[in-house]
Amino acid sequence: MGQHKESQTEEWKVSWDSKHLDTLSAFSNSEGGTMFIGKDDKGKVIGVTDPKDLLKVIPDTIRNKLKIRSSVEAIVENDKTYIKIEIGKGNRYVDLDGVFYKRVGSTTQRVMGDELRSWILADAKMSWVDLPSGNVSMKDLSQDAVKFFVKKGTASKRMSSKAAESDNESLLKNYELMDDKGLRNSATILFRDEPSKNITSAGVHIGEFNENDLLLRHDLIDCPAVMLPDRAMDVLLNKYMKSVDEIVGLMRVTKYPYPEKGLREAVMNSIIHRDYSSFESTYVRVYPDRIEISNPGSLPAGWTEKNLFKKHGSVLTNTSIAKVFFDMGYIEKFGSGIETIRNDCKAMNNPEPEYNLENGRVEIVFKLPEKKKEDIINIPVGLTPSEIKVYCVISEGSSTTRAEISAASGFSEDTVKKAISVLTKKGHITRVGSDKTGKWVKK
Repeated sequence: MGQHKESQTEEWKVSWDSKHLDTLSAFSNSEGGTMFIGKDDKGKVIGVTDPKDLLKVIPDTIRNKLKIRSSVEAIVENDKTYIKIEIGKGNRYVDLDGVFYKRVGSTTQRVMGDELRSWILADAKMSWVDLPSGNVSMKDLSQDAVKFFVKKGTASKRMSSKAAESDNESLLKNYELMDDKGLRNSATILFRDEPSKNITSAGVHIGEFNENDLLLRHDLIDCPAVMLPDRAMDVLLNKYMKSVDEIVGLMRVTKYPYPEKGLREAVMNSIIHRDYSSFESTYVRVYPDRIEISNPGSLPAGWTEKNLFKKHGSVLTNTSIAKVFFDMGYIEKFGSGIETIRNDCKAMNNPEPEYNLENGRVEIVFKLPEKKKEDIINIPVGLTPSEIKVYCVISEGSSTTRAEISAASGFSEDTVKKAISVLTKKGHITRVGSDKTGKWVKK
């Protein structure tokens, strides 16, 4: 047998010890795996002295302690016998003396905190969003949000005519957002104005940072989740992102340095898949050379970053929320989001997005290629949106007169005049040449 490294699905042990049950439970809770008893840490067969006893002790111990099935066999190689233990992926989460484990790469890790809570709910075939919503009632929901949902669902032709024509209570029951006992957390997230009043992780925080990680400005988009993708993207694109207007044929087209569809897909994923039981929110951090979108949660048990880039089905964290967005036409096909983002970045000649899976969060990072980084303007701290836009127009150098700056920025000449005055006093721009023939330039 060839030698190789331990991995997500393989572990070697010199001898058997009941302490190894944590790894076997991790295999069951992840993608399954194989443990070899009688191999050193380089995978070399050193053999065991009591194979017959182990063939009885090991399966009995696994059955009694973990209550799962296993395949245990003795294998002879070069006159040395080692034990092979195979554990399949379980259809439920398995604990060892009340503690849950998972497999991450070649390590066995204890499951804790928010992730453990999600596991327990998942084992009961529930999600946190499906739990009762406490003191929230139908009168607390936004009628505009419900109407918006019905309008989008009808337009997509995915919502049945019966559901579209039903009263609000029947509609929510049809989508399993409430039952006879009342609303569920999913209904609060999807349809309540300012849902963060009840669920602190609802909403999307958008912030701009300079290269030294200093926060320049910030917005919290806190609205019914059915409206959240549109509102978050509107703020992100129109307030936080430098755009270029180009004339294509007879139309003015606004172009952004990042893939608009890909960003929207990432924001959508953060809303649908986040762990709402956490106290953390979704954060969109805009830097001079990248955009980071992160939300509380984790990948399905046993998954690593590599799984994201393979063809895979959708493993939904919040099925009821995903169903609503699907019927609105905001999701074309479950499980296709990552592929959409990658293709959108590739079409713009931007680098593939990077994923970071740390500290109970899933983060996607959009980066600019080097040629686009050269065009980035570092915006000074403490400017208003109009001052920022005027500063960017002046920095580009193509607009020199007040009328040209007004046309390029979309602001009136009076607004441009006030912005120029502020920028001059703060030392961000200066006048070069005479009043008639000169121009403003970035300092």
